[in-house]
Amino acid sequence: MTLRTRPEGYGLVSKVLHWLTVVVIAAQFVVGYTMDLDSSCDPPGEDRSGGDTSDAEEERLDRLEELCEARVGLDLLDGPVDRPEVHLLLGLTIFALAVVRLVWRSVDGFPSWSEHLSEPERRLVHWTERALLALLFVVPLTGLVLVLSGDDGVLWLHVGAHIAFFAALAAHLVTNLRPRILARML
Repeated sequence: MTLRTRPEGYGLVSKVLHWLTVVVIAAQFVVGYTMDLDSSCDPPGEDRSGGDTSDAEEERLDRLEELCEARVGLDLLDGPVDRPEVHLLLGLTIFALAVVRLVWRSVDGFPSWSEHLSEPERRLVHWTERALLALLFVVPLTGLVLVLSGDDGVLWLHVGAHIAFFAALAAHLVTNLRPRILARML
């Protein structure tokens, strides 16, 4: 196997970048969809405070809330890394992989089209790959803007980018999960 792409198939570098991207994206979705988006630091029982609890209970609730608030936020260099921070780091990794893949594609090129793809399938593959590559930039960037701004409007852009990603991924899988086509990337 060669490092560079040949007419009959992708080279080792392209394959490693592709499958590494797949693994990081899978990890990103697992972390992202299991992450608790409720960043409220109100401890259980907080709704009873202010007259319905003893002073000792009130102090305990305040301490719990302060501890939580001290942990909220992205403090990658201070203490253990939590799920939102892992999500951010994976997003930055996806963005970096997208940059490397784009640069490598400009240097390495593409193999010849598989004879097992019809002309409409080739057009679908072409546009699907472009969409997926663009979304490797858009999804992490909208996520980063969301983290930095805290704007719920950006959340909907981020979610919309996910929907677009899943649509493009479905089209990609439909055209490429055939043994003769898939073999070119294995």
